[in-house]
Amino acid sequence: MTSSVTVPVWLFLVLSLCAVLVLFRVVVFPLWARFWGARTRKVVEKINPLLQLHLSPFSLSRRRVLADRLLRDRAVEAGIEEIASDRGDSVEKTQREAWRIAWDIVPAFNPYFYFRIGFGMARRCLRSLYKFRVAFEDKASMADVSDKAAVVFIIHHRSNIDYAVVNYLTVGRTVLSFGVGEWSRVWPIQPLMRMAGGYFVRRDSGDPLYRLMLKRYVQLATEARVPHAVFLEGQLSPDGRVGTAKLGLLSYVTEHFDVRHTPDLIFMPVGINYDRIPEDENLQRFSSEEFRAKGRKYVLLQGAQFSIRVVWEMLFGRRPFGYACAKFGKPISFAAWLKESDVTWRELNREQRFAWVSKLGSRLIAELTTLVPATPVAVLCRIWFEDPSLVIDRTELGTRFNALCTELKQGGCHVVLVGDKETATLEHALKLATSRRIILKNQDGLFHLNAKKRALAVYNANALSQFLERK
Repeated sequence: MTSSVTVPVWLFLVLSLCAVLVLFRVVVFPLWARFWGARTRKVVEKINPLLQLHLSPFSLSRRRVLADRLLRDRAVEAGIEEIASDRGDSVEKTQREAWRIAWDIVPAFNPYFYFRIGFGMARRCLRSLYKFRVAFEDKASMADVSDKAAVVFIIHHRSNIDYAVVNYLTVGRTVLSFGVGEWSRVWPIQPLMRMAGGYFVRRDSGDPLYRLMLKRYVQLATEARVPHAVFLEGQLSPDGRVGTAKLGLLSYVTEHFDVRHTPDLIFMPVGINYDRIPEDENLQRFSSEEFRAKGRKYVLLQGAQFSIRVVWEMLFGRRPFGYACAKFGKPISFAAWLKESDVTWRELNREQRFAWVSKLGSRLIAELTTLVPATPVAVLCRIWFEDPSLVIDRTELGTRFNALCTELKQGGCHVVLVGDKETATLEHALKLATSRRIILKNQDGLFHLNAKKRALAVYNANALSQFLERK
């Protein structure tokens, strides 16, 4: 029993590797799962009672459980058989493809990461760049929203950091599940988005199997009362204005609505605006298609540069991007909207429902346009919107700035003021705009627009067009 055994080096290495793998699988992974699970349960028990919209058991399910549930859904099973027949493929092959799609779509929400790690990271990063303001059209009505309804936050899409900003601003009320675009399919953004509750969307996919899987996931999550965040425009605003509604996700969440048997749908419009967004110059240089064509290396390089900037600003806390502001509108009940329109949803056919979804999308877009706040830089850029060749002194600039603020307020726009004073707000806007050379000051002390940055000025000014342009 004590004699030695001689084996080749390669076999010893293979046996050692197998032993390490068994050790991790049998000992390390179970202990880690137990440790992580215990901490997660404690976080849920502590945080969940404090939330206005409580965590859904659906959100707390593991990623593999969600993928299995999606694949075993009756509508998905029937769809797989039909698609397999249309393609001439076997059902088993189509099921394997459906599993890969399900695994790609579903999130891997982790409450411990979200509340104990992710929120702290987001708070430090965001507050190192921005000063935040929040406004409400009717705060009391928002407080009355119950988790007995399926709540969908409809958000104006200004920047890729909207995800973090809206989650940061709503963290005391709920946890939002949001559809994440293909821009984030790079490490480490992708796993972080999954752990924060994001599900992944290929917006231009024409694959019927993919569309089926995405639709059923969104519908299952909605039926389970998981609060959603939807960017109704489907893409970043290329010109600064609120765009038109893309109806895909909106049609998914409303398709099976039945006022008698399903929870009410509550749409919460959120207008958002910034003094500056990280990708504003790229939006002026490239279209959405051109930016995607740059590939992952370009996205990673841009992300690395931005991360370095964030770390630098965290060290000094200068908040160089100015103000970020979100304004929450009044909740819109889908059941009440249908009743007001004298529509019985379950009696409509597919074409009729889509027509009403289009009307709903227009209504929500109209709400968003009235909620976009006026940040200081946007107001300043608006002064040169009509006449880019304008050259004015400091006194005239102040007069025009104050007049614009007054006109915006009269039009129902929430104006972000520094210390509730237009003078301090103008100084703040000038500091940011001149540092980026959007506005220049000549030797005579007169201010004028930099012709090379005109597109950037127009982009910022366009956010306020709905309040100022006469019809």
